[in-house]
Amino acid sequence: MNYILNRNLRLCGWSDRLGGLHDIRTGKTWFFGKERYLLLMKCDGAHDIDPESLSEKQRTFLEAGEKEGVIKKAGFLEFITPEQEYKRYPAAYKRSVHWSVTGACNLKCRHCFMSAPHAKHGAPTHEQIIQIADSIAECGIYDVGITGGEPLIRADFLDIVSALTERNIRISTIYTNGWLVDEKLLDELEKRGQSPAFQLSYDGVGMHDFLRGVPGAEEKTISAIKLIRERGHSISVSMCVHRKNQDTLRETVKLLASLGVSSIKAGSMMNLGEWAQPEVADLQLSHQENFEMIERYIPQYFEDDAPLSIMLSGAFMYTPGDDEWGIYYRRECSADKENSVYSCGVLTENLYIGADGMVAPCMGMCDCGYAENFPNLFTTPLREILAPDSDFNRLCHTTVGEVRDKSGKCRDCKYADRCAGGCRNGALMAGDNYYAADPENCYFFENGWEERITAAAQPAFEAYIKRCPPKKHDDSEKKEETVDNCP
Repeated sequence: MNYILNRNLRLCGWSDRLGGLHDIRTGKTWFFGKERYLLLMKCDGAHDIDPESLSEKQRTFLEAGEKEGVIKKAGFLEFITPEQEYKRYPAAYKRSVHWSVTGACNLKCRHCFMSAPHAKHGAPTHEQIIQIADSIAECGIYDVGITGGEPLIRADFLDIVSALTERNIRISTIYTNGWLVDEKLLDELEKRGQSPAFQLSYDGVGMHDFLRGVPGAEEKTISAIKLIRERGHSISVSMCVHRKNQDTLRETVKLLASLGVSSIKAGSMMNLGEWAQPEVADLQLSHQENFEMIERYIPQYFEDDAPLSIMLSGAFMYTPGDDEWGIYYRRECSADKENSVYSCGVLTENLYIGADGMVAPCMGMCDCGYAENFPNLFTTPLREILAPDSDFNRLCHTTVGEVRDKSGKCRDCKYADRCAGGCRNGALMAGDNYYAADPENCYFFENGWEERITAAAQPAFEAYIKRCPPKKHDDSEKKEETVDNCP
């Protein structure tokens, strides 16, 4: 019996992870052990597979693959395409890249950590854009989030979309202020077979124009949200909270939910770029004020029946219908696991490419003092930057144990086993030590905020789930959550 892979699947591997199966439709990649992967490679239409000669594990794998549409019985002289054949990329595996295609913006945001109002990081030429697209494709990164500055101000923005599409790279998200979103843009994305989610910024009912520095920004953002939802794209929102808009959070969440926004991330700004200027110092929330704002709002959120998914700094997060809420700061890691658990799992699979060609583990690191240590793909090929043994790749794979040993504080901290040292970006905002403790995490645990947030959230959550019982996760959802590291 001959089998063939579904047309949207690609056999692939990287320098550090060999047995990958990538779905160009969803942007997801699964990894398999040797025995199963060799069987999968025979599903090319050319190999005759005798189920009776297979082990029980292999037969189960084959049957499951056919049932789930991964493979099917091949027709006469039906083979996989050249694009589906196994390809090994000359770099360590990265699932996605967050790419600033420009450092400039059409707004004048008071809080911009990369100083886009002044185009501090410039903008790559069109030729450099194509070079970056080629580098991303060469390293087998199939998923890109496009950001800026404001990416839509580029006259060649649709050419960038075309370049990525031609290289079989999926645009997962466009990060925009919404000012230039229109029917034509959405039409052109659709023509190119791209259906990205959008993430917009919205900084509070009646307060958006203040932070964005341009009259009419709030109206433009609301209009963009409505249009994007009408066209069927998913929308998430980020909200930067400060002293002037903190009391708008409840009204803002309710408004966004009514417009079809699926999730919001809200928190105080990074003390970088424009937000580090003396004229806005009085607007910044202290750690204490930020957590007090969150503590006040959580019961209101559940009283409003959790209208959308939410993340408030790292102190509180919840997705409607789930059977528990969470604290992102609380990442338990015992001493016996600290050398195998990464300080930040996101950094192991993602990276940031700046408008100036800088390659950083995270976008928030682009303007910190440590940034001079990051490589630039205009001088060093991306495949070398992403080599498994490169300094950059080692930074991305920093373990909890390394943070505890090098921070000068974490190893002896009584809360060390529950916060894993915090965010590397947070550490760099406080100084130039990549391995330092994250001050916001420290403040959270050392000042009793874990207990205070729990006291605010748990009774309200219990009342909420009585009204809105948790949803039942079906088998396909469970599969999505566990298939990534299938042995």
